Amino acid sequence: WLAEKHMLEVGLYMGALFPAKDHGLYGEGITSTQRPIKTGFDVGLRIAYLPLRFIGIEAEGGITPSKVVYDDAGEEARRKVMLYALRAHVILQLPTQLSLFVLAGGGVQGVSSKNDALGKNADGTLHVGGGLKYYLHKKVVLRIDGRDIIGPAWTKGMASGPTWTHHAEFTFGASFVLGRQSTKMLKKG
Repeated sequence: WLAEKHMLEVGLYMGALFPAKDHGLYGEGITSTQRPIKTGFDVGLRIAYLPLRFIGIEAEGGITPSKVVYDDAGEEARRKVMLYALRAHVILQLPTQLSLFVLAGGGVQGVSSKNDALGKNADGTLHVGGGLKYYLHKKVVLRIDGRDIIGPAWTKGMASGPTWTHHAEFTFGASFVLGRQSTKMLKKG
């Protein structure tokens, strides 16, 4: 594929978020015991600007409806929570039709729920990941990727225990490619 400058990719993604059991997404003074978040279905929007075909910047935002299940005075309590994420990262990719890529960046991960679940909180995060893109057409790209999202742990600031925890996210998406002029292959040699 010809190396083209100034491409824009705009699309949607869906997948799964696997929150860490020792997450630190709690509102102030909500609980004195851990409340693990269940795996949730993830949906979101992403936009990438590639000044060159092999490097770019990308921003994305998504939501994950989920729930917490915990022991409340001897009874099992189930409460709904809404997780959200806003992130930006640098993306490096092979300039080919089937393109391996890696990315790294930062953002915010938060929770919004009633106080009997987790309350409201947002934490800064870092993330790294990678995956595959397939340029199906000059205007359509399919993508699958995985992430390690690093955020504050339940034990942050305590005398013992890790300060950071790791969430996992796997997504599949499709984007429209704007700014591409050609689909010609590079000549051999």
